[in-house]
Formats: sequence, structure tokens, C-alpha cells
Amino acid sequence: MSAATAFRAFTLAPLLLAGLSAGSGAQAAIQLSPHRATYTISLDAAKAAKRVSSAQGQIVYEMRGSACAGYSIQLRQSTDLDTEGGGRLSTALSTATWEDGEGNAYRFRVTNTVNGERPDEADGVAERRDGKLVVKATKPEVETIELAKGVLLPTQHVLEVLDAAARGDAILQAPVFDGSPDARKIYETLSVIGKPLTGSDGLEASAAKGDLAGRTRYPVVISYYEKGGAETTPDYVISFDLYDNGVSRALRLDYGDFALRGTLTSYEPLPQEACPK
Repeated sequence: MSAATAFRAFTLAPLLLAGLSAGSGAQAAIQLSPHRATYTISLDAAKAAKRVSSAQGQIVYEMRGSACAGYSIQLRQSTDLDTEGGGRLSTALSTATWEDGEGNAYRFRVTNTVNGERPDEADGVAERRDGKLVVKATKPEVETIELAKGVLLPTQHVLEVLDAAARGDAILQAPVFDGSPDARKIYETLSVIGKPLTGSDGLEASAAKGDLAGRTRYPVVISYYEKGGAETTPDYVISFDLYDNGVSRALRLDYGDFALRGTLTSYEPLPQEACPK
């Protein structure tokens, strides 16, 4: 994978982590916290990088809503990769999504610009009908796509991971649709979930205070494979600590040739919207 190709994939990867909603059944007990978090992006020095010499950037992530009203997510990201030979790849990503609490309806809008070129855009809605997701896209093309049964929306996926973690399960496999990059792609995912942690050793200052202090978190590694692809190795691998309220820290995105880290530099709880009784 070239640095440019991996970079385009990286700029969309946070959207796959962005779905945080409350569902029915056992997942209804999971209380997710509306919040605003900022992550500083850097090159992972622990991995020998090919074709990339440095990286810098920022992710600003905001989640609002409630289990009954659904959850809306706004994500803004800017990243620069310095490549061998003195080149630079720069991106500006903006996403806006909403998912209902039952995982049956989803709206998405993604705009991704690399080096000031014409942006790649995906825009549409998805609705679950008879167990299948039906996607009505307006960008990049106007079309209707019917996806197979069993495909999870991003909020459902995160909740499934949290639910599995609470049960002590170490493995979760699931196909996921989030709308990126072309309003039709499905990723097969394999999640490996570690034992719960509560200690503060190594935590960023913003994760060691307030409502995150002492809160249970799980080390999670998720591998993403393009559904139907011939490759047996993942397109990319994302690892992070996932708190039991849906907040993430210690992001790491591995693309084989290089890896990037996202360090939580600020965290702000937002007002919780209670559901009517």
C-alpha cells in the first residue's frame, strides 16, 4: 500500500470508531457519555515506517444525544504526512452521522480532501428493512444499495464490543457499514478484547481525572478487511482503550508500512439527555 493510499484510508478510519449509541436488550444497560474529545496525531515511533518520515495532526470528536433520541457525531480531522523525498500529504476530513438507538436508521455525510484536491464525498441514509440495510445514497452517486442481513451500523458495533467485554468474551466478529468511503463498502471486522483495566499508570492527564478517573476500560484491537476482498491480511488495524461509557484513548492505527498514534489531549463531558420514563 502506498503512503497516499494508506493516508486516504486513515483519514476515514475514525468514522469506524465514531458510532456510539444505546440499543435494546442487554446493551440497553450500557450508558454512553456525550462528550467532546481532542486527539493529537503523531507517527508511531515504535514501528519502523516505510515512505513516511513524520506525521502530525488533530482529531476533534463530539458525540451528543441519548438512547431514545439517537446519537449524533461530528468529527473533524486534519493530518499531515511527510514522505520520503520531501513530499507532504495533507488531509481535511469532516463527518456528520446520526444513528437511532435501535440501530435501524442511519444518516451519514463524509467529506475528505487530500492536498487540496476535489473532495471525496459520501452522503446518504440507511434503513433496516426485514433485517437488511437499504442504503439510499446521494453521493458519490445517486443509487439504492441493499446490503446483506447481519450487517451492523457503527453504533451497534461499538455496543457489541462493550457488551462482549462486559461478558468477558475475548473475540467478536462482525460485518460493519458506516457509509465511507463510497456509501456501499462493508468491512469484515475482527475485534480482540483484553481484560478490564482501572489503574491510572500511563494515562494522559485528561484521562486520569473527572468522570474517567478509575473508570473501567478495555484494550481493544480491531482488524478491518474489505468484504469480498482477496487479501487475507487486514486493510488496517486499529487499537485503543475503550471505556465502558464509550470514550476512547490511546488510539493506534497500523497500516503495515507505518502506524499512527492518537493521544487524548482534552476531554469534556457534555450534558446527558435523559430518556422520558
